[in-house]
Amino acid sequence: MSLKDSIGQAISSTRDKKGMTQEQLSGTAGISNRFLQNLEAGEHSPSFATLFKLSRALKVTPDELILPAWKKWLKNPKDI
Repeated sequence: MSLKDSIGQAISSTRDKKGMTQEQLSGTAGISNRFLQNLEAGEHSPSFATLFKLSRALKVTPDELILPAWKKWLKNPKDI
């Protein structure tokens, strides 16, 4: 699993736990719905600014979105 996939999964699972749709999250975060779909699918990596926007919209700290990906990466650092 790539780093992009891991971050996408963290965004998606956090969004699901918060009971938000992709449309709600993208609108609250101020990003396009298509871009959010691409992030969650692991097709793109978010910038720091996007991570901060998503974190604010999800009411979590950015590390809550990054830490799961970092832990997976520690197990297999070749997945960048």
